[in-house]
Amino acid sequence: MSFIRDNRISRGLKQALDSVEDVQDRFLAEEEEEFENFSENLTLKIDNQEVPKQKHEKNSCIVNVKGDNPGTRAVIFEVIKAEKVKEGRSSFVQYTLSIGSEGERDSTPGTIEKRYSDFSVLNSKLKKKFPKEMEHISFPGKLVIGNFTSETIAQRSRAFEQYLTHIFTVDCLRFSDEFKDFLYQRKIQEGIERLQKNDFSHCVSIMEKYLPVQESIQGNQHSDVVCTLCVLSLCHQKLGDREAALKYAESALSCMNISSTDCFLVPLLHHTIYLCWLLSREKSHLEARLAHLGDKGGKSEELITVILNYTKFDSVWYGEN
Repeated sequence: MSFIRDNRISRGLKQALDSVEDVQDRFLAEEEEEFENFSENLTLKIDNQEVPKQKHEKNSCIVNVKGDNPGTRAVIFEVIKAEKVKEGRSSFVQYTLSIGSEGERDSTPGTIEKRYSDFSVLNSKLKKKFPKEMEHISFPGKLVIGNFTSETIAQRSRAFEQYLTHIFTVDCLRFSDEFKDFLYQRKIQEGIERLQKNDFSHCVSIMEKYLPVQESIQGNQHSDVVCTLCVLSLCHQKLGDREAALKYAESALSCMNISSTDCFLVPLLHHTIYLCWLLSREKSHLEARLAHLGDKGGKSEELITVILNYTKFDSVWYGEN
């Protein structure tokens, strides 16, 4: 009797497992069909008009800041493209996110690429660290099926914009390492590591991609932004592009006022004066600024030394806790 009962239990379990597998196979088949339908147009351009909005929601993804960071303007989050990616048996949608400052002249918004799981990881980290602040911030849930329909992707794109916009309005979330890591901080750290390895070309490609994002979030007068500009100037000099090196050096100087005591100022002035000399450019105004600092400027160090010391000891910028 025991043997017969065990056989019945085994058959029952097998039938149950087969049923589960049948359901999973059906879901996978439906997802694959959606994915193949989306394959006809591998890139979906996200149009703000795809999802109807109320008039008062027109600028819901433009965040006005209170000026707590000098040089910060209203920030705009916008998903501008959704691209289907297939890796082996898995498939996902990659969202291209544009991040820019409203009213910036001659400024191109920064763009980063993220998938749903990246947003989900960010949301989990923020909810764990800031449960009270995240309590009323909604996040688009994962669907069992239907993740690859154009309607779902468009709605999810708008939801991601609103999600980031909401986070940006809460100071502790906006300035958290988790949020900065998600947008740019880890990539900037990677660029510094490339600099240390004398991989100047790769460093430039990373820094130039994420500088606009960093400027939008931190403001163009933040020391972190100045540091990134200095890195770009040094790398372009090493690569033999003196014009680009001078452009970034002058941009860094423009972020600091005449009375600035920023650790980058004196070495950056020396660096810029040298570039002007190499290019036969006017440099008397820079020499006068350096002379005006006198002893207040502190001791002169190589710009690369200041950069590496800054990124080593500034734990917030460098992404360490």
